[in-house]
Amino acid sequence: MLAAIYPDEPPAVPNTTDEARRALANPVAGPSLAQLLEGGRSITVIIDNQFRPTPASKILPAVLDEIERAGTTKATVITGNGKVISMSRRDIEQKVGRDNLARMARLGIPLLQNDPLNYDVYTHLGVTSRGTPAWVHESVTSHDVVIAIGQAQANHWGYGGGGKLVMPGVCADITIEANHGNFVMSPQTHYGALAGPMRSDIDEIATMAGLTATLDVLLDTRGKVIEMNFGAHPVSHRRTIERFNEIYAFDSPVAESGPADIVICGVFAPTDHLFFHTGWGCMSADHVVRDGGTVIYTSPSPGVRTETGFFPGLALMDLMKPYMPPSEAGYHRLLKDIHAREIQMWAGCIWAPIYEVMVRKHLTLVTLEENLAMAADIGIDATTSLDVAFAAAMERHGPDAKVAILPFARYQLPRELVRLDAQPLRFPQEALR
Repeated sequence: MLAAIYPDEPPAVPNTTDEARRALANPVAGPSLAQLLEGGRSITVIIDNQFRPTPASKILPAVLDEIERAGTTKATVITGNGKVISMSRRDIEQKVGRDNLARMARLGIPLLQNDPLNYDVYTHLGVTSRGTPAWVHESVTSHDVVIAIGQAQANHWGYGGGGKLVMPGVCADITIEANHGNFVMSPQTHYGALAGPMRSDIDEIATMAGLTATLDVLLDTRGKVIEMNFGAHPVSHRRTIERFNEIYAFDSPVAESGPADIVICGVFAPTDHLFFHTGWGCMSADHVVRDGGTVIYTSPSPGVRTETGFFPGLALMDLMKPYMPPSEAGYHRLLKDIHAREIQMWAGCIWAPIYEVMVRKHLTLVTLEENLAMAADIGIDATTSLDVAFAAAMERHGPDAKVAILPFARYQLPRELVRLDAQPLRFPQEALR
């Protein structure tokens, strides 16, 4: 055994709504929400979608209190669902809460959802310094105050939350595809890379869109709120991910003992219905296990049934099928198709990095029996038994194989990956070093 790495999580807050009130009144930077709304200034509130566990229904009462107290007559709530399917009525009731919906109706606050192909509802704000054309929903660009409520966590784009509620949350298709297509596969886009090109582009678009402040939520591995910060963009988000890193970043055993031959990954959280969402940890585990090693990824992935249909546990992962089995040639073809816009990267931003890991390492998925047929059709090695997967990996790597366990792989990241500040680079001399 090389290492079994567990986070030391703080206790959950006693009451999520009370914690939201405290955060809104005590910003980590900039004015409080009450101060931002003085004089009845208009506001747009962006929340995340049905596939994110942020408890918006428990947070919105504190926000609506401030809107009502300020006498604001122009307010909007919009779901930052990017290109993900719109929420059904049932999804909306679960995410927003019936009491909040009734209160919003009384106050004349509409609930909108992002509609990325309807360019009539987007404002063109210019082109980012990295070349991404920025079209942002008019509900954001037409209000005095814009706040975003979302979960802050590490992921393979760098970090979630903060400005990500704006991009891809409330952006048009072309903006999302340009950002994802250009930057997802960059080696500088990885777990812990706030300064990476993808996340930096996201925050630049959020700034262009006038994102005023963010309410950033930390959730533990049981889905409970452990901390909230509110404050000016992008300061509050950065403070929150610094706290996330204190809890979930770990000192990698690789530097001292070398990479693992086998890494066993676990998943968690109430929204982990699809491997499309649980599988992010493949990219974090990549930095713990050697090339040629084995990633055993335990993800039941029961699928999800919505009013728009049933999505099986491996939904969207079948998009990698044309490039299977994983190979360097397949990866080169994938890169060509990404940049020729032959594939949509709103989905590719997840399966394509997993595929890149699979080119270099063996992935075995431990999942429910109902997912085995689809896994076999795609070409993913899958089983229902962790014991079977582990025995096969030990046979592959021998009795002296080094094993690491990441029980919450989607959250956990080696500390050396953290890069919050961009490194200065002067062209052309330093670019070639």
